[in-house]
Amino acid sequence: MKNLTNPISQRLVRKGALVEETYNLFGQWIVEESFDENFDRVFFGGFRSEGWKKEVRTTLRRRFRDLKDAKSLIDLAQKNYNILDWKICLHFWVALRETLYGLFLEDWLFPQYKSGRFLLRTDDAVPYVRKAWKSLNTESASLTEYGAVRTARDLLRMARDFRILEGDGPAKKFSSLQLSDDLFLYFCHTIATEEKSTSRVPVSDLWKLLMLDQEQVHDRLLRLHQYRKLDYQVAGSLVQLTLPCTTASEYAERMAA
Repeated sequence: MKNLTNPISQRLVRKGALVEETYNLFGQWIVEESFDENFDRVFFGGFRSEGWKKEVRTTLRRRFRDLKDAKSLIDLAQKNYNILDWKICLHFWVALRETLYGLFLEDWLFPQYKSGRFLLRTDDAVPYVRKAWKSLNTESASLTEYGAVRTARDLLRMARDFRILEGDGPAKKFSSLQLSDDLFLYFCHTIATEEKSTSRVPVSDLWKLLMLDQEQVHDRLLRLHQYRKLDYQVAGSLVQLTLPCTTASEYAERMAA
């Protein structure tokens, strides 16, 4: 992960993905209004209790501290982009900015996926959670036993809610996630921005957040090159990649057109 300076928040992991709430909020977002004005208008009378409404408001306000970064998510939701695909875009956005979740995917979940592991349980992830929490919070107390178990469970639940995993019981398994060409190209644009270079896209570790390795990415880029959806030239260690747009936000406008 690149953004290791981002805050480590148990709240964001504990409250989870909140996919439907975010999609509804962004789908009716009015730029001229504040976060609270948008939230109150969209969710007026829409929660089972005032307590849960407060929890959702606090979590989303913290998650989207800088809404400029979420422009492509807002644009896609406002154009009623399919929520099943949209949640993968939200997953990637969250993984890039919420350090604990992103590291969990890159350093633990992706290696489990590559090893061919079939079932994942909370206890399997607890040792990683303890180690990661300690390295990310050197000046604070270690997680309690309950805290480590709950955080591991919540991380697996988040990955399930974002379609990376599946299963409602205590054991989860990897989903058969298939990215459409549009989604793959959207992530190419996003990764190019994060890496500050299109030539870094084929070899970026950020593809691990989508459970893709470099060979899979290379093959997909070659196929899209053949269909003239991008230009991908490789000569030894030299890579030249030209994408259809300059930013993910610009490409998102095409996706939902």
